[in-house]
Amino acid sequence: MRIFAFSLLSLPIFLTACTGGSSGNQTTPTQSTTTPSQTTLKGFEQCQQQFLQSTQPTLPANFVKDSYPLCFDGFAVMYSGISRTPIWVTEYLTRQRLTYAKQLPRENNFHAESRLPTALRSELADYRNSGYDRGHLAPNADMSNKNSQFDSFSLANIAPQHPDNNQKNWVKIEQKVRELTNQYGQAYVVTGVSYLSPRINKINNRILVPSHFYKAVYFPSQNQAVAFITPNDASQQTDILSLQQLYERTGVDSFPTLNYQIKSNKMTIKF
Repeated sequence: MRIFAFSLLSLPIFLTACTGGSSGNQTTPTQSTTTPSQTTLKGFEQCQQQFLQSTQPTLPANFVKDSYPLCFDGFAVMYSGISRTPIWVTEYLTRQRLTYAKQLPRENNFHAESRLPTALRSELADYRNSGYDRGHLAPNADMSNKNSQFDSFSLANIAPQHPDNNQKNWVKIEQKVRELTNQYGQAYVVTGVSYLSPRINKINNRILVPSHFYKAVYFPSQNQAVAFITPNDASQQTDILSLQQLYERTGVDSFPTLNYQIKSNKMTIKF
């Protein structure tokens, strides 16, 4: 594992400057991520039901070069060919979907994503003996059928996650989101990775290790939202934020169509 030193402000420059050859063009890359005025679902037409008001999350312009929109059964992914991880993943959850998901036994089927160019996708070998778990952004436990469960094990939905975070703290966050969805009936969820540390790790000299994982959730029946962010380490720390606070921390506007009042008010939950 190699370690690189960066500041948060220099990360977009680093990501834009990185290049890599590709041996395929199965999916057309997006040369830069969306800006607040560009939120249409280009590349996500087949899975727009996963997005609140058919609008995708926004990131700082030119934050990531060569991003790939991918539709899956039950979720959508914006994948980075530079970090070789998802940038964000979005899901529409319902009480009925989670009822079906609870009845589905887990079957581990981690696999490389064949729609991505070979040189830019992550491989199973990248994670071997890395010290990191293969962390889901869209959880297997949210998947209501075998097709969506298989899709959730695509490495396009996976990022390097500290085992203590993945198996303890992150599980609690995922369970809380399902609990609240069952309580309120439906939820839109955006899960993503951030690089907020001045030092960035790489595994197998190919995949960037996020410093943080986050999850933003909007409950339409309550017209309220809440966000969770946790460092990718063994600390078991979770900060519960408003969407606006998450934006100020990460630069990500998870639900661009929500008004400022909703974004600024953190939903009260027990965690």
